[in-house]
Amino acid sequence: MARHFNLICPIDSARRKPRYSSPLSEKRGVLRTILTTKLRELTKEPRARTRYNVHVVRKYGCRLAGWPTCIPTSLSNLRGGRGPIDELLHLWNTGVLTFIRVNLLDEALALRPRTDRKCASRCDLGTHRKARTCCHRDAITPLVVLAEVDARVDAEAIAEAAEFERKHGRPLAKGELASDPIEQFDE
Repeated sequence: MARHFNLICPIDSARRKPRYSSPLSEKRGVLRTILTTKLRELTKEPRARTRYNVHVVRKYGCRLAGWPTCIPTSLSNLRGGRGPIDELLHLWNTGVLTFIRVNLLDEALALRPRTDRKCASRCDLGTHRKARTCCHRDAITPLVVLAEVDARVDAEAIAEAAEFERKHGRPLAKGELASDPIEQFDE
C-alpha cells in the first residue's frame, strides 16, 4: 500500500522554489524592495529602479542621503553578514536614510567630472590574417602548367619507374598473379 506524503517547506506555491537562498539574501532583497518602492513613490514612475547613485541622480533627479561611508553602496558587495543590512534598515526606519530631490549644485557634486578621452581602438587593426587563396586540405596546384615543366615531371616519373623495375622487377597490375620461378616445375 502506497503512502502519500505532503512536504512542508517554506516554498511559495506559485513559484515552486524558495524565493531566497539564505536569510542574508532575504534581508538584502527586503532592503532593495524598500528602496525601490520609495524611489517609485517619489518619482511617480512605476518602472524606476535603484541603481548606482549617478544613474539615479541623472535619470530621476533624486539622491540617497544618509548612507554611511563605511558601508559599500552596492548591496551585492556588502561584507560582514547581516550587520550592515540591519544597520541600513534601522537607518531607513528612523528616517536618517532617505531619498531627497536634488538641485543643480547637489547634482554637480554627486556626479563625478567627466573626462574627455578618445575612445580606445583595437590594437590589431590592419594586422589580421589574410584569407587563404587555396583549399587548405588539397594540394596547391597552379592553374597553368608549362609544357617543359610537364615534360620534365613525366620524364622523372618514367625514370623512377624504370629504376624500380630494375631493382624489384616489374610491378604487378591489379588482379595479376605473380609468377614465382621457384614453384615452376618441369616434368
